[in-house]
Amino acid sequence: MLTSNMKHFKWFNSKTAIIIAGILLSGYLILILTVTNLGQSRLKESQNSELNLRVSNYTENLSFFFDASEKNIANLSQKRDVNTYFSNLAAGMSLQYGLGSSLFSLTQMIENFTRSNMMDGQQIYTRVMIVGIGQTVIVNTRPEVAFDINQLPLKEMETKDHKLQVVKGVEGTAIQLLQTIYHQNKPVAILVATLNTDLLIKLLSTQEHLESGSCLTLVTPIGDILVWNSLQGCETETEIGKTSYYGDNSRIIYFEKKVASTPLVLESWFKPVSEQDIFTSAWFIAGISLLALPVFLGLIYLMRVNNANLVLQTQVELSSEQQQKLAMQNTQLHEEISKRKESESKLEYQATHDELTNLANRTHGMARLQEMIGRSHVKQTQILLLFIDLDNFKQVNDTVGHHAGDLLLKQASKRLLKSVRTSDIVARLGGDEFLVIVPDIQHQDSAKLVASSILSVFEKPFRIEQQEFFVSASIGMSVYPKDGTNASTLLKRADTALYSVKDMGRNGFNFYDEQMNLDVQRSFALNVRLHQAVQQGELEIYYQPILDLVSRKIVAAEALMRWTDSELGFVSPEDFIPLAEKNGLIHRLGDIVLLEACTQAAAWQQISPIKIAINFSSVQFRYCEALQERIVDVLVQTGLPASQLEMEVTESLLIEQDNALMKMLAYLKQLGVGLSIDDFGTGYSALSYLQKFSFTKLKIDRAFINNMTVCSSDASLVSAILAMAKSLKLKVVAEGIENDEQALFLQQHNCEFGQGYLFSRPVPAAEFTQLLIRDQNEASFTEQIERAG
Repeated sequence: MLTSNMKHFKWFNSKTAIIIAGILLSGYLILILTVTNLGQSRLKESQNSELNLRVSNYTENLSFFFDASEKNIANLSQKRDVNTYFSNLAAGMSLQYGLGSSLFSLTQMIENFTRSNMMDGQQIYTRVMIVGIGQTVIVNTRPEVAFDINQLPLKEMETKDHKLQVVKGVEGTAIQLLQTIYHQNKPVAILVATLNTDLLIKLLSTQEHLESGSCLTLVTPIGDILVWNSLQGCETETEIGKTSYYGDNSRIIYFEKKVASTPLVLESWFKPVSEQDIFTSAWFIAGISLLALPVFLGLIYLMRVNNANLVLQTQVELSSEQQQKLAMQNTQLHEEISKRKESESKLEYQATHDELTNLANRTHGMARLQEMIGRSHVKQTQILLLFIDLDNFKQVNDTVGHHAGDLLLKQASKRLLKSVRTSDIVARLGGDEFLVIVPDIQHQDSAKLVASSILSVFEKPFRIEQQEFFVSASIGMSVYPKDGTNASTLLKRADTALYSVKDMGRNGFNFYDEQMNLDVQRSFALNVRLHQAVQQGELEIYYQPILDLVSRKIVAAEALMRWTDSELGFVSPEDFIPLAEKNGLIHRLGDIVLLEACTQAAAWQQISPIKIAINFSSVQFRYCEALQERIVDVLVQTGLPASQLEMEVTESLLIEQDNALMKMLAYLKQLGVGLSIDDFGTGYSALSYLQKFSFTKLKIDRAFINNMTVCSSDASLVSAILAMAKSLKLKVVAEGIENDEQALFLQQHNCEFGQGYLFSRPVPAAEFTQLLIRDQNEASFTEQIERAG
């Protein structure tokens, strides 16, 4: 029995153990191979997924960077300093008279923008330029570095708002953002921002390191930008600017991702996890199979399997760590996406709203107006459009600075919002101009109530920095569909109505009508023709004699500008002089009159020592030093004695007096130049001005002379002016004398001089010369008769 048990135990320990061990060994082998293959597959999938996500993250970050930069550049192109410069340029200002100041402000703003836009301690833009459509470089933050202006697609940008382009420069391949700048809905310049290539490379290589075995290149239409290379076999051909991998492509992971909304492509090569690190080769499987033959080899096999398990466990732990890193990266990616969405929402708001007042901006306001036009067309209703401009806003800026002006604009915006319905739209067009859109307006009386309500909110003063400012508003209105069927037409016609309000004195409102459009067209044509007339020398100087009312002898001449246009015919000075004061041509016109009149008067001194009277616009005195210097230069150039020149100024100039004006007039008075008040009695007359500025003459306006013989009040007024002038020891010139009765009245009341159609109309220089010669001959003949008697 014992022997039987011993045999059974021996059999169990030998054969059974071997069979059981073989079965267990085979099962364990199958399990190990399965787990190993699965681990390898999962590891490769994990690596591919992680690398694909990494490259996608790079391209999405780069796309977001380009989008944010483009919107940033678009916002820059709509800044106030940009609009101010091109407005002054369009107005014909020179660098000496205003354009230089706006160019300086524009340059400062661009340089501050370039310095302030930083990311990770680096500037986003290496160069920012403004290039005119005519290939004129207006602003360049890096003038020391050459720039090929022929690389700019100027014609293409006249029809496009923005573009990303890649060019070859002296510093290598450069990526530029182009933004078209508009003025009055016309392209006038291109804003060129060159992106920092080093910053782009940093954005695309944040997760790379020397041991990563990777190569990344940014493919552009003109060549590749090498971002990162730690992969053996990846080389760049410098002659053609192309980066490629020259190793075994079957043992490399390759991705090609396009950067959204750009012509750029990100190519990348990655070295995969080495198969030598995973025991899954054919030799490994064959070795494991041989271990299943004998039991002792099975034990060895079990030991080796144990060791293999340790290796596999290590690999699994590494895979787990990589998965944890991938999960962390996914979390970061979700955070970046959330930040991007938040940033996009903010940029979208900034793109449609004014940064200062938070009102809708011009673009958004016009878009909302066009939407309302579509709805009104269906509902057959009317829309009221109000174009609002703040009066005297420039005075606030000039008095207490632009910061105070910004505060005033904010307060004005809040008042406008409170004065309209919640369904109405309030937008800021730029500067001190606002737009109010009122849908479903019933009739014109309702429109008047809206305008009156808006005017009333400006009656209270604006309190800014412990000071009170009274700023009124001018409103031009147009109505859909009567005045136009699209947004641009309605805005243009409301603007036309606005200017009619300003011409009538501001602080009011007016509706558009067709006559306004005709007036604007005539004003525009007059402006163009006046510029041409100045360039072509079509303006003429006429002279009207000024006589001694007692001797009836010519003692002076007044220089008057006349213009007869080939298309417009005779244009009154009352039409083109105010226009010249607005567009800046008054300085050219004044210089023409001064030089020609003084030259002619110097020649007339050979015939008779007459004086020449020249009218000066108050606008010319805004640059007192330059005007004073020019007057002195002309007197020296023509040889006319200073005592023979008389400056005629209007009373409005004296209201705007400052130290520079007083010093200039005192200096010219000291030289001997005469000073006369023109059109006395029609402006802000005050005796204090007559004493302060040491006038030598005053001229009575023709309006009083015309009716003084038939209107007792005008006669009394003329008599009072003459008596006052006598007491102040001033000579008096009466304008507009047309008959002997008027001349006799003035002579009886001790008026020294006169001019008018009774004596002569304004005539060209040649005819005036004949008048002067005839006057001298008559005087000589009279003297001879008196001597003979």
